[in-house]
Amino acid sequence: MQHIHVKSSKSKNYRKPIPKASKSRLVFKYSSSPDGVDTNLLVLLHGLGDTLQPFATLGQKLQLPQTAILAVQAPELIPYMDCESYQWYPSFDMLTGEVLSPDDPRQKSGLLKTRQLLTVLLKHLIEDCQYPASQIFFFGFSQGGTVALDQVLEGDIRNLGGVISISGYPFITTNDLKNTLYDGPILITQGDKDPVIGTRSQAEKMFNGIKQRCASTAQIKQLFISGKGHHMPTTEQEWRSIHSFFASYMPRRNLELENMADVYEINTTSGSA
Repeated sequence: MQHIHVKSSKSKNYRKPIPKASKSRLVFKYSSSPDGVDTNLLVLLHGLGDTLQPFATLGQKLQLPQTAILAVQAPELIPYMDCESYQWYPSFDMLTGEVLSPDDPRQKSGLLKTRQLLTVLLKHLIEDCQYPASQIFFFGFSQGGTVALDQVLEGDIRNLGGVISISGYPFITTNDLKNTLYDGPILITQGDKDPVIGTRSQAEKMFNGIKQRCASTAQIKQLFISGKGHHMPTTEQEWRSIHSFFASYMPRRNLELENMADVYEINTTSGSA
């Protein structure tokens, strides 16, 4: 005799598995979506000399619908600082204390190591935590923006969701070109008086380097903020562009429609009367 077991499909858990610290050499802090639906994941990468905590707080304040937050800490502790400070790749000569030039090979080598560490973490998020690569987005400031852009443009995982970089550009060299161009959205915002980035023409040259690594269908934008230096967003104009990016490119499930459907899961088993 056949036994029929009926279960409503509405009894769903919209939470993704929580990332495990043991699966990565990077320190991170994870928060599930405030509305209980972990459709997207926003990875936040802090700037030079910072820690993950301010960005974990920022991620929670954003209150993005159906979006979990993962604030990641840079792997290298900067020595001789008055407070705990981290960097994503070497920024100073440890003997002289001088800032390394952008073409210093120590910076490129350190960035490659960080790329590998992030790739391991991303694979855990995709394979174990069930986040589709196309629904993993990045938000990075300065060095964190450089790392985020490097990951989507040069990393092994080619279909990541998108990047917002605040005052950060990738290292661009001619032999970095990938066979598969990036086809996701990118927003770069920066001040037109940013002493770290340089002149507007220098920033536009770096932006053109990004374009060369993107498909013609990629949605990429560079926004200059009048009077701004090298710091996080403070104006309504910049934050409006950031929230518009999230609203335009982060997918959302229509749970109301899903819950309206009278769909049931039916399992059958055989047995004797």
